Amino acid sequence: MRKSVLIFILSFSFNYAYCQTNNDLIIEHIERMSENNGEEYSDYSEMIEAYWNIIENPININSDNIDQLAEFKFLSVFQLENIKNYRRNYGDFKFVEELYEVDGMDEKSIEVIKPLICFEDRHNKEKASLSHILKYGKNKVLFEVNQCFNLKEGYKEINDSLLYEKPNSIYLGSPQKLYLRYDFSYKDKVEAGFVMEKDPGEYLLRKNINDSIRSMLGSQCYSGFDYTSFHINIYNFGFCKTLAIGDYKISFGQGLTMGNGMSFVARGESLLRRNKKISPSKSANEGYYLRGAASTLRYNDFELSIFYSNKLTDANVLTYDSLSETPLEITSLQQSGLHRTYNEIMDRKVIRQQLYGLNLSYKTSDFQIGYTIHKTDLSAVLNPDNNIYNLFNFRGKSIYNQGLDFYYILKNIVIYGEAAMSNNKGFAYLIGSTFQPTGYIDFTILYRNYAKDYQCLYSNAFAAGSNNRNEEGIYFSSALSIAANCELIHSIDFFRNNFFKNTSHSPSHGYDFDSQLNYTPSPNTLLFIEFRNKHKMKNTSDEKLFQRHLITEKNNMIRFHASYQICDNINLKNRVEYHFNYQENEKHNSYLIYQDILYNPTGKTYNLSFRYELFNAEKGSVYAYENDVLYAFAVGGLSGKGIRTYLVGKVSMMGQIQLSGKIGFTFYDDRHEIGSGLETIKNDWRSDGKLQVVWRF
Repeated sequence: MRKSVLIFILSFSFNYAYCQTNNDLIIEHIERMSENNGEEYSDYSEMIEAYWNIIENPININSDNIDQLAEFKFLSVFQLENIKNYRRNYGDFKFVEELYEVDGMDEKSIEVIKPLICFEDRHNKEKASLSHILKYGKNKVLFEVNQCFNLKEGYKEINDSLLYEKPNSIYLGSPQKLYLRYDFSYKDKVEAGFVMEKDPGEYLLRKNINDSIRSMLGSQCYSGFDYTSFHINIYNFGFCKTLAIGDYKISFGQGLTMGNGMSFVARGESLLRRNKKISPSKSANEGYYLRGAASTLRYNDFELSIFYSNKLTDANVLTYDSLSETPLEITSLQQSGLHRTYNEIMDRKVIRQQLYGLNLSYKTSDFQIGYTIHKTDLSAVLNPDNNIYNLFNFRGKSIYNQGLDFYYILKNIVIYGEAAMSNNKGFAYLIGSTFQPTGYIDFTILYRNYAKDYQCLYSNAFAAGSNNRNEEGIYFSSALSIAANCELIHSIDFFRNNFFKNTSHSPSHGYDFDSQLNYTPSPNTLLFIEFRNKHKMKNTSDEKLFQRHLITEKNNMIRFHASYQICDNINLKNRVEYHFNYQENEKHNSYLIYQDILYNPTGKTYNLSFRYELFNAEKGSVYAYENDVLYAFAVGGLSGKGIRTYLVGKVSMMGQIQLSGKIGFTFYDDRHEIGSGLETIKNDWRSDGKLQVVWRF
């Protein structure tokens, strides 16, 4: 019956569709990242934060910050350079109509960036006093609480004596996630704020913990929010281009030598990175941030960035000093940020991690070359376990990295690359190029070779795997505009691993092919069909074999997506996708179908988003973006067979306060127990809810 209702809705929607709203590239990209990582609910808050920051704070098109429009693929690298050339030849832009005079800028591209830009004189040296900044700056306070309403095994009551014997048998805190945030900004000159967060299962007040557990935790027993972050960033103050105090992120070149955090990649686009070298860390990501101070100093065409970070970080401790009880040896650094059980709390902030270094770059209008060097010191020896795939992992207390990066832009070609080396002489490099022979076709090629012994704790360059080592590959992509409203995108990535991995105990290889046709018959309509074929090698799951040989896992997916409007107030989004995968001579089929209804009445202060979704994943998971509250970005990983539905509502009050909420339900047809371990729910359905309040003043 429920399936029949969905089919009826889909049929009705297609019959009456005549216009549509465009999908954001970031949605498709994060869905792809989730599929590759195999994670149900990854933290992509850092990426969505940067995206929302552009939407809420338009970029001065006459400033250097315009590079961010290319970073998020609102503009191509060639359109960006044409805008800069026009600015050099004719002066600053005054009106949006001037963009029509720029080579390569069509009406579609201008409509995309129009809400994201403003027009200010970059030569206007505004001297604002502190009182002026505080008076005219923008303030925002955000509070959010969310929770799974089902009772999980980790929250069941347990008597004190059993808890003392098995301290990891329950979560020590409540099931709510709490998130508090304050932001202050003044134009593109000042940013400041703080973030506080408590994850589900973490406690807030130490007095609520069992006395025996509190005694066992000793000095590791904390009180208050588990994670607290703050930042102050000042821009373009004399010769100081950027000054960051508190928590921040840095990235240089293509991210091979130094790049902490995520990076946006879109198929068919240039892979050149020109993001901010230093940016504030505003998200609740507890692993990928630096804490200390950093600054970029500018003199003519030269820039010098210096940075220092000193923070306590989570780690799996192997041995302690018998007298001081300080960690002497650790097996790994932890990035999850979860501190719900006794063991997780004992691993919380147990070692000190220091990072310091510099980047020196020379930049002209079409060329940049930069050199980066940095060193990381740990207060304990990092000594991973003796599995053979860890043979070339970093071991010790100190590591330094250095690298050279460049890019060069001609009229219709851009060449970029980076080479990096760790102190053990491990070497890694990449080189890429994007070529535009005409205005309607782009080609991109990138080759990378990351040695098995290249070691870097802060690296996020382009790769098929999860880190930048033990990988060689070549990537091709093309984007062809068949017509003004039709684009065909192809990409293929060939990769090989010359040494063992944790999922393949022999050298392995594979490829990832993707083809997508986008059709926009009207400004408010988007249709696309996508086919993906991926082959990768992994260990056989047959544990009876003495030697677990490699098998080839073949994953195929075809997806159809449609977004459109049926009236001024209602947008619809439909998706149908089918997966047919092969592993160890077995075929596993999966499908996902959903219908979104987005109600956004003109002139009203509220809107609603509703989804009804069918899924059936015989093995693994299927992934789909979900609408959510502000700054949240949910990508649900759905496994098994069932139905997922949710409702999101937002309302603005008094012009300053926005109240948002989300409630979702997932019903399973093939199980009566969901999850595993302390996350187990003994039921065939689960529900979750979220409430958020945003106050702007």
